Amino acid sequence: MFTQFTKNSLKTLWMEGNTLYGMNCSIFAPLKKLKKLYLPGNSISRIYINSIPKTIMEIYLNNNLLPRVPNWCEDHHILSSALPDLRVLELSSNSITDIGKNAFLCLPRVGVLNLDGINIGKIRSNIFASMKMLKTLKLSNKGSPLLKKIEDYAFNSSSLISLTMEHTNFNKDRFNPQTIFASSPNLEYLSLTNNYLPKDETIFRKMFSPLVSLKKFILSSASISILPRYVFTNLKYLKVLSLDANKIRSWGEGSVIFQNITSLKRLDLSNNLIKTVNKISFPINLLHSVEGIDLSNNPFTCDCDLLLFSDFLKRKPTKFLRYPLAYRCNQPLEMVGTLLIRLVESKKTCPPWNPLFTMAICIASFGIIMVTFIVFGVRCQKNIKNYIYLWRVQSSRKKGDIPLPEVDDFQYHAFVVYCDADRSWVHETFLGKMEQEEGVKLCVHHRDFDVGESITENIDKYLERSWKVVIIISNEFAKSEWCQWEVDVVQERRRRHGRDVVLLIMLESIDSKHMTRRLRTLLDSASLIMYQKGLGEVLFWKAVTESPRKPLGDPPTSQL
Repeated sequence: MFTQFTKNSLKTLWMEGNTLYGMNCSIFAPLKKLKKLYLPGNSISRIYINSIPKTIMEIYLNNNLLPRVPNWCEDHHILSSALPDLRVLELSSNSITDIGKNAFLCLPRVGVLNLDGINIGKIRSNIFASMKMLKTLKLSNKGSPLLKKIEDYAFNSSSLISLTMEHTNFNKDRFNPQTIFASSPNLEYLSLTNNYLPKDETIFRKMFSPLVSLKKFILSSASISILPRYVFTNLKYLKVLSLDANKIRSWGEGSVIFQNITSLKRLDLSNNLIKTVNKISFPINLLHSVEGIDLSNNPFTCDCDLLLFSDFLKRKPTKFLRYPLAYRCNQPLEMVGTLLIRLVESKKTCPPWNPLFTMAICIASFGIIMVTFIVFGVRCQKNIKNYIYLWRVQSSRKKGDIPLPEVDDFQYHAFVVYCDADRSWVHETFLGKMEQEEGVKLCVHHRDFDVGESITENIDKYLERSWKVVIIISNEFAKSEWCQWEVDVVQERRRRHGRDVVLLIMLESIDSKHMTRRLRTLLDSASLIMYQKGLGEVLFWKAVTESPRKPLGDPPTSQL
């Protein structure tokens, strides 16, 4: 194609929007001075790198159909690179589902690697370690991410400066928090937007404490409900911290969270669930050094507790981004939509508090409480055990003895137990309705179990990743010894988390000759829904689709 270009000085070549399927790069051999090669959107599924001009510094293969990373080694020799001067490699939006351990061996000078929009199931250990000049790595996926595993030291790279992993279904079950960033000491930019970060402060510290060089930290829409202590305080070079669009309601001593971040210039806490800010929310040194704090679009409660903050807002308006129009009251009802700047003008409604009032209220409250306890003890003796049980639940939860599992903590809404004879109904009817129409994510063994592991290991692993359990019961199920064993496993889950963790769906009435002791115990201890066709089918599906989203109740007494 380019045989007549032997004396050319062409440095940039762009070929886009063709239907090429196969690409033999030897056609570019005459282009001896080529620096940039653009081949996006050409439906390329096969590419042969041999004889490509060694002068190329940037190659763009995005939006093609490549099933794997091309071989960059000359004549498949791992010590000889076909593109020794390559600096930028663009492979985003291809059909790559796996990256082999030697995929990037012959790319000694690549500084920018874009793998956005590819559905890889695993990021292997030390996969980028051979890329000694890698500075920017992009691994975001806004489609349907399939990433299930990040192996230890996957981001082992002393040269890596920028890492973007957005929309990757990134959560604590898929990686080791101790090792995930342990070998990325020079990382300056990290974005984990639209992922599921852990609620455990210890895991937070293990994950991010090695990132001592971080300058820009983006954690937007990451399902964060707490501000972890002693995590950001180690990031002394941090300049931008984005925590917007999370579920943060409040935090305690601000000095524990923000102290020592002397370089911080921008803090974004907008679009959370913050109701109030007080004098201990932010350290004084942070308020003086930071250039901008964004607390806009939070549901503030405009009372006297917020008065000090609103007064500070008025005196230092430039410190707070999007002030005053995006700072409004959400409570009380009569002030909904009122700008916080107006709250300062109502200072006269918050007179100084008389300490005698506090003493009087305390004494009166104590007397009322004592009388209430006496009346309660006399009139409600039969319910004393129930109140003691609830007190024990609350006490155990405060101590952390009882976990509070929520659907966001799990990979699946429910684990489905069924016999092979009912497979057709489960896969064609049940999964179609629940997953495709209702958006409920279910775990079924024929589809989701890991190949190569035993069935019992798979059952234990995926039960732990599922919030609830759905059991499909039929006469064939009742006759199966294997299904009866699974019932025992599920009963253990029910004993630990209560009856709401199990949903029974009965496809047909069970013959008395098939009714076992195990099955009868299960039917008596969990919620049961009978499958209906015709007139009752709408009510059946309504009950079934609501169950996986229903919060769990209080735990059994045995767990206290």
